[in-house]
Amino acid sequence: MTERLLAGGWVAWMALRAEQQGMRTRPMVVVVAVIQPVALLFVVAGTRDLTPGEATVTVSAVVLTAMWSATVWTAGGVLRRERGYGTLARSVTSLYSPSLVLFGRSLGATVYSAVGILASSAVVVALLGFRFAVPHPGWLLVALLVVVASGTALGMLLACLFLVTRHGLAWSGALIYPVFILGGLLIPPDALPVWLRWVPALLSLRWVHEFVVAVSGGPVRLAPLGVAVALTAGYLLLAVVCLRVAVDAGRRKGTLELV
Repeated sequence: MTERLLAGGWVAWMALRAEQQGMRTRPMVVVVAVIQPVALLFVVAGTRDLTPGEATVTVSAVVLTAMWSATVWTAGGVLRRERGYGTLARSVTSLYSPSLVLFGRSLGATVYSAVGILASSAVVVALLGFRFAVPHPGWLLVALLVVVASGTALGMLLACLFLVTRHGLAWSGALIYPVFILGGLLIPPDALPVWLRWVPALLSLRWVHEFVVAVSGGPVRLAPLGVAVALTAGYLLLAVVCLRVAVDAGRRKGTLELV
């Protein structure tokens, strides 16, 4: 058992490193992890005098919105890029579990993007002179770990869904802005039409944001974070199932270009 765990960790680590090395040459990473959060922060908060509590909520909403974009364009495009490079067959039909390889690559993309988003946001926050209300810094760190886990699982799921269509790039663009509007981050769920208020409940990042809003202005409420963790587990399970189905279909029919 120990040897299997060590081997699995090594495979995930190597996949993570390979993905991060590839991300250094992709201009889209700079757009979603640096330019976008900077632009959003200036647009949303650049002309406002925010209280410490409002600053925490605003920055949380912008960072999580940027994480969604990064997830779609980086982690979500892992398998699509593999197919474009002609290396998809090697990635999903090797001796190691394709889910493990995809997990490592998605985690690598998520961590790389998160570091860029946090660094660029910190620069803007310093320039704008925001002051923060952070009564529970330890819980904010926990929330950040949940964001990384959720981004990884979401990226895996999106990668599998984009794989089964030849129009994955178009779907990537189509998914960005509806979540900006309906995700419950930049626009509060209460501001949405009643018949659309169920949509934010499906996005784990929205629940993380609710948790951050709570801890920045009062006692710790673990319920929103628990929902985010449950949704993350659901994303991961769906991703594993979808990848297995997609690989099996590719082997039988050749629909995934596994040749």
